[in-house]
Amino acid sequence: MNDDDVPDVERPSTSRRASSSSVDALGSSDAETVIARVLEHERNYYEVLGVPRGASAAECKRAYRATARVLHPDKCRDARATSAMAVVTSAHSTLTTPALRAAYDLYASRVDVRDASADSFGAWQSKEGQAAMHLPPWLIKAMATPVLGQLIGILALLLALSLGLFLLALTLAYLVVHMFFWFVCCFGCCGSCWPRYGLGKRIHEKRQERFMEMMRDYERSVNEARAGGDQEPHPTVFFAQWNVDHPEPDWAEVIRREDERARDKDKASSGAMPSYGAA
Repeated sequence: MNDDDVPDVERPSTSRRASSSSVDALGSSDAETVIARVLEHERNYYEVLGVPRGASAAECKRAYRATARVLHPDKCRDARATSAMAVVTSAHSTLTTPALRAAYDLYASRVDVRDASADSFGAWQSKEGQAAMHLPPWLIKAMATPVLGQLIGILALLLALSLGLFLLALTLAYLVVHMFFWFVCCFGCCGSCWPRYGLGKRIHEKRQERFMEMMRDYERSVNEARAGGDQEPHPTVFFAQWNVDHPEPDWAEVIRREDERARDKDKASSGAMPSYGAA
C-alpha cells in the first residue's frame, strides 16, 4: 500500500511528525545540554520546551513529558536540574492554558525574552500584565501580533484622546452657557433677585413669614384636636389645604405696593412738618 492509499485519518500531519521527531531527539539528548538550554532560554517558554511558536497544546505536553524524563531526579544528578525543572513546569502550564498562553505571547512581544536581565513572565504579570489578564484572549492575541498590536495601541490612544477632548469640550460648553446666563441675570437686575440681596432677599423674607404662619396654624390645629379628643390633622393634608385657602401672592407686586405706600407716607409726613423760619 502506498501513501495515496492511506486514509486521511491514519496519515499523520506534518506538525505532528515534526513534534514527534523533536521529542525523540530531546529524549536522547544529554541532560547537561538540556539543562543549559532551559536555563539559557528560561524566559522563552517555546525554546524551553523545544517547540515552535505555533505548536498545539498536545505538542507542548509531549515535549514537556520528554524533557521531564530527562530531568527526573532518578536519571539526572545535576544540581541545576531542580531549577531547570521548575522553568519547564512553568512553561508547560503557561503554554497549555489558552488565557495564560495569550498573555505570554503578549509578554514576549513587549519584552526581549533573549535578555536575561529582562522581567520574567511572573514579574511582568504583576505589573502591566495584570490588566491584560482581564481582556478577552482574542484581544490579547491580537495585541501580541506586531502589526495588530501597534494598530490597537494607536486606536486606543486616539480613543483616549477623543474622549478627553469630548469631556473638555463638554466642560467648556457648560462653563460658557452657565456664565452667559449668570451675566445676563446679573446685568438684568444687578443681582437684586438673589435671596441674599435686594428684591430677592425681601421676597425670601416674605416667604419665610408665610411658612412660619402656616406652621403656627398647624400647631394651633393640633392643639385644638388634642384638647377636643379628636384625631390630629395629617401634616401633608393640612399643608395642601392651607395653601389652597391661602394662595401665595405675587411677592414682587406686594413689595412694590408696600414701597409705594411707604413713599406716600413719607411724603405726607414731610408735607405736614412745619418749615423752619416760617412766620
